[in-house]
Amino acid sequence: MNLKTFWGWIVLPAFLLGCAGAPKHPVGYEEMVQGGERPKWVFHPTEFDTKSAKAFVGTSLDFAMEGQARDDAIKNARKQIIDAMGVYGKRKISEIITNTGLSADIINPAVVTDDATKLVSEATVATRAKDWVVEKWMRAEAVGVKYYYRVFVLVIFNNGDADKAVKDAIRREAEKAAEEQNRQNIERALELMEELKSADW
Repeated sequence: MNLKTFWGWIVLPAFLLGCAGAPKHPVGYEEMVQGGERPKWVFHPTEFDTKSAKAFVGTSLDFAMEGQARDDAIKNARKQIIDAMGVYGKRKISEIITNTGLSADIINPAVVTDDATKLVSEATVATRAKDWVVEKWMRAEAVGVKYYYRVFVLVIFNNGDADKAVKDAIRREAEKAAEEQNRQNIERALELMEELKSADW
């Protein structure tokens, strides 16, 4: 056996043994590979409310493509806005019924959410996006490593737009009322409604 062969038998097993002993991440281990510290608005959106607008933070699920994650973050923000308008609308409808003495079945509370779903499109929400956070992550899986994107978007939605949408939805529902007096009572109640504030929805 020549010297080169001898060292080959010594070095190769040692190399293979070293590779086999290299530490591996356990399945499920995640690590951010692109991105930095998340801004405050990701965790505390209400601190970014103003007198005239409310802040929402849309969060995406995990996607292989950045564009898909961005779209999903917008969808999530849109759902939050619609839900908030629906809750606000139901509260206002309850106040109108109480203040006017109308029957509870005069206005369908679901009408506000239905209208908001039609009016607040993803394109509308995208135009209100003020800031983005794009993160790229890796996850150790049984068959290797998977990379994915996670996105956060800060959306500022104007109180005036939300207020108008809610009132318009109630007005359209009021038009279905059989009695003119009921319609007039609802309209008067709408006129007396205070201007929407960010803390109200």
